[in-house]
Amino acid sequence: MTNYYYLVPSLPSIKSGSDSYMSVETFLSMCRGKITKKDYATLEKVALSDEVVESNSFVKAYTRFRSCVEKELAYQRSLALGIDSDEYRNDGPKDNYISSVVRKAVNELSPLEGEKLILSLYFSFLDRNVKTGHNYDVTFLISYVLKLQLLSRRSSFETQKGKAEFSRLFNTLKKEIFQ
Repeated sequence: MTNYYYLVPSLPSIKSGSDSYMSVETFLSMCRGKITKKDYATLEKVALSDEVVESNSFVKAYTRFRSCVEKELAYQRSLALGIDSDEYRNDGPKDNYISSVVRKAVNELSPLEGEKLILSLYFSFLDRNVKTGHNYDVTFLISYVLKLQLLSRRSSFETQKGKAEFSRLFNTLKKEIFQ
């Protein structure tokens, strides 16, 4: 496994609630030519596609984790809506921590705050699973690009745009109802 002792320390640190971070594209351009072609191909596939990278155990673990969260979200949302159907039941592997965070997120009064909790859950997984020994390798870089994606998603939640879109949808619905 190749280590990137010069590249990794040059990366700015990022945290779950960060407002300033580089784009995924900028990060990939920083890595291009500084890591092996194989590692770059893996990194690019993780960053730019939904395809699972079967050859990387960290990506497979993260994909399993995301699947658990998504199944639990579907189940908790169905319960919140009063739908108790086998279709939404989470029969997959259970994790009490995931269930607890997802339940809290679903029951948040603000959907934005609920979404932030879910993004923090993903961020926490990435932090916990890049252990000692992975500080300078492709696993660290994969975790970094996944964090950039999470921060990008988080920054896409703009209150004013959300209110404007809600008003637009609500006014359209009112017009349809009262015609």
